[in-house]
Amino acid sequence: MKKALFIIAITIIFLPALKVHAQDSIPRRIIGISGTIQTTQFGIMAPVFICKRVSVAPAVDFAWAEKQGIDYSIGLVPKIYLQTRKLAPYVSLRGAMAVYIPDRENTLQKRTTDWIAGVAFGTEYFLDPRFSFGVEIQGNLTKSDDRSFRFNNPGNWTFNLGTMVSANIFFLKK
Repeated sequence: MKKALFIIAITIIFLPALKVHAQDSIPRRIIGISGTIQTTQFGIMAPVFICKRVSVAPAVDFAWAEKQGIDYSIGLVPKIYLQTRKLAPYVSLRGAMAVYIPDRENTLQKRTTDWIAGVAFGTEYFLDPRFSFGVEIQGNLTKSDDRSFRFNNPGNWTFNLGTMVSANIFFLKK
């Protein structure tokens, strides 16, 4: 009987310590890879976590059409997570340069460069610390090249709304 009480007492004493230790060893995200879809554009981002709630991601979108040309954008997306739970809302900014380079056979169009600045609000649903799916709404301000019809407003400023979905894989550090 004394042996059973001793085991129960030791378990009660050390059980909270085990729980605290488990919380301390929650892995931290350090870098990730994200696949994104926005209308007909597919993109890749590589978020690097500065701290538990803040990441900065280089972003690339790319499209190629035979006998038409290459359309790509390169940007930077800082993101601040408002919470770090299973459902993690966030706010992000976006700065990008979108470039169209026509194919040699495409003599009707010229190379164009558009500039994009935006803000977004979204959320990610974490299946576990390594995998998540996300959705966001965006507001984007663009300055179009004089020859660009990307936003149907050559040489002018345009504001538009957009949405994006993503699938994310994260690499962890314990």
